[in-house]
Order: sequence, then C-alpha cells, then structure tokens
Amino acid sequence: PIWKYLNFTTKSTIRNLIRYKKRFFMTVIGIGGCMGLIVVGFGLQDSITAIAKNQFVNLFTYQASAVFNGDATEEKKARVQSEMETYPGIQQILEMYCQSVELQSPKRSVDAVMEVPKDLTCFGDFFDLRDRISGKHYDFPAQGAAISEKTADILGLKVGDTVQMKKGDQIVKVEITEIVENYVRHFIYITTDTYQTLFGEAAEYNQLLLRYEDTSDSYEDGLGQTIMEYPEIAAISFTSDLISEIDNMLRSLNIVIVVLIVSAGLLAFVVLYNLNNINITERQRELATLKVLGFYDGEVASYVYRENMVLTVFGILAGVGIGAFLHGKVIRTVEVDMMMFGRSIFFRSFLYSGLITLAFALLVNGMMYYRLK
Repeated sequence: PIWKYLNFTTKSTIRNLIRYKKRFFMTVIGIGGCMGLIVVGFGLQDSITAIAKNQFVNLFTYQASAVFNGDATEEKKARVQSEMETYPGIQQILEMYCQSVELQSPKRSVDAVMEVPKDLTCFGDFFDLRDRISGKHYDFPAQGAAISEKTADILGLKVGDTVQMKKGDQIVKVEITEIVENYVRHFIYITTDTYQTLFGEAAEYNQLLLRYEDTSDSYEDGLGQTIMEYPEIAAISFTSDLISEIDNMLRSLNIVIVVLIVSAGLLAFVVLYNLNNINITERQRELATLKVLGFYDGEVASYVYRENMVLTVFGILAGVGIGAFLHGKVIRTVEVDMMMFGRSIFFRSFLYSGLITLAFALLVNGMMYYRLK
C-alpha cells in the first residue's frame, strides 16, 4: 500500500539503505557519537551557566544578607531590623539563625549550613523549597528537616532516613522529610521548635535577609554603606556579587567546552568523509552503470547524497539520546562536593548540535561531488 505510491528515486534510496546494513549502522553510530559529543559540549555550558541563576534567582529569592556580630544583643538586633524596614526600597526582612554543622551518615560526612527561620509566614518569599525533577513546591517542614539534593546524594540518604547533625560537641539525630533542589553548598532547614527540641536551647538569630527590587550598583552601594554603619553588623553580602563571582569562576571552563565542541565537529567531518569515501569506492560499478543508463552527474550525486542525508538525520536522532546519556555521566564526574551542576540540556543546544552535524554532512557531500563525477 505504500511502496506502489513511491517514485523510482525514493524506492532506490530505501532499497540501498536496507541493503547496505553495515554502512547504515556504521554511519548512524558514527554520526550519533559525534553529535552526542557536541551535545555534551553545549550541555556542559548549559549546566555550568545555570548554577548562579538557579541558586540565587530561582531558589534563593532574596537580594542581600547581613550578619550580626556575636556580641549583639536581642534589643540591638531588633532596633537594627526596625530601622532597616524603613529604608527606602526595602520590601521584606527575614530574621534567620545560620550555623555551620556537620551532617553524618554511615556512608560519610559533609559540612553544611543549618538554616532556622524566625518567621515561617514569609519564608516562601525568600526561599523556594522544591523538587528538581517534578518541580513540586514544598511547605517548610513542620517536623524533621529538609536537606539539599547533593547533600542527600553524598550521604546516601533518602526521605524517611535519619541524619546525624553535629554542632560543636552536640550530636543529634533528625529525620529527613524533604529533599530540595540546591546547587551551591549544603543546607539543612529546620523550624525554631525543632531546633529547640534537638539542642535544648533557643535559636540566636544572627542574620537578616533583605528583599528589594532595585538591584543597581548605586542602590546596593548605598544600602551597604548604611547598614555597615551599625556596629552590630559584621558583614553584608549581595546575591548579585555572588552571581558574578560564580560566573567568573566558571567562565574559565568555556575554553574546555569550545575545544570539545570543535573537536567533536571535526570528528563528525572525518567520520562522514571516510564513510562516504568507502561508500563510493564499493559502489563504483553501480554508479558507473547509472551513468551508462543516462543519469547526469547531478542526478548520480543526488542518488548518493539522498542516502547520506537520510543516514545523517538518523544519526542526529541517535545523537540526541547518546548526548543526553553522556552529559549525565560527565556532569556527575566533574562535579565537586560543594556544588551541583544543572542537569538539564536546553532545546537550543540540541538544535545547534544538529545543525553543526548537518553542516558537516553538507560540506562532505560537496567535497564528494568531484569524486562522483
């Protein structure tokens, strides 16, 4: 029902693709592997550049954090907070207790930051606790603790397991109720009540998180100078500075990505050139017969090019799967303990990889024209 409606050239193309099975699989696997390496190059760029935006724009939605001195009293902290609430442009302030702790499991241990918010009603305006894969947004855990995804991976823990938390000389156990998306450092989130139950003391809030809309350098410079005039404040940091620092640190990897993409593209060229060369050599008599039958040079070239382009398309489709698989493996290999790279490859990266592979296929076809002639 299909075959009888196809013209001669289409029938011949399908026949040759099915007839030369070794060439079919060699070309598809070769092009797929090259396309996969190009996808890995672009995917690494996607994963690395996404870290700062994912962490300090999508997950941490505040713009600055101010740290109190260790000797600041509660009255002085309250005065600073009330005065900062009247500062032009400040929308919200959240008081937090942040403390370095050591999380331990039978597998290993990691240094993490324990986050204890004073007010849960506005916590969602400063942090977005969510699952990376499903995108599900979590409420702050009333019982137990939420820990970051990379932390759970390193410790070999899952929801429902218990993790040991060491603060100073105290070691307590807390159940993991949520595992949340995170890219920089390790975090564990617990409520004030949970902290008091675990350590038998009230949390001493030592940090102010600030939210505002104007992130210009002039505004943040003025805000920084104003807040550092308080003797109770030890330091202030802006998420815009952190984003710039991370981007600058990771920009040095761009040369590695460029080398990988260029090398993979050249490999695709070599693979296509050799396979086409072998193909023409093996089919000299067949192609010569077509010329004897009256085919012009352009028609003979199209006869071969058509097969090459179909095989290239199959190779590109295979390369999407190969590239996604290799990208996942490479990302997990090059990560450091304190940082998790993005896991997603943008659609444009697949598109660019396919277009580069297709461009090399067209280039090889052009080079083969004179050989066919």
